[in-house]
Amino acid sequence: MADLLDIAPSTAVEVVKIDGKRIIVHGLHGDGIASIIARFPELGTLLSGGKVGTRLIERFGAAIGPIIAAGCGHLGDEQYEQRARMLLAENQLILLKAIIGLTFPNGLVSFVERLTTLVTSADEGAKPIKVRLRKSPLPSQPLSDAASHPNMQ
Repeated sequence: MADLLDIAPSTAVEVVKIDGKRIIVHGLHGDGIASIIARFPELGTLLSGGKVGTRLIERFGAAIGPIIAAGCGHLGDEQYEQRARMLLAENQLILLKAIIGLTFPNGLVSFVERLTTLVTSADEGAKPIKVRLRKSPLPSQPLSDAASHPNMQ
């Protein structure tokens, strides 16, 4: 049986070539994802399967630099974030695709489904309740005088 120390930390990386240079990209771990979502809360909407609107796309655009910097091993480093913001959009997408692929190896949809299951199972109000409906018995019909027993007085 494996132990936690046998599986962590993950060492999965991908080498991405941009302008003839090789860049090593890592997936983000929980603290990196949380840090970026704390800075850009609208990205939480994306992870919760919410509606994608222009505001979300705008915030995602602002978060690309920090996401790329974090994926290149420089979480929260302003110099790397600024440089990542200045990359051509095509190069940003190449790096972003590698980072997302390493961060969510089973896909973003799978992650969102697991996260949703975790959150809804922790919420007592979200549990389905099964109620079995039974018809109430009909009220008893009065017995005829002939069938009723005489009262003792």
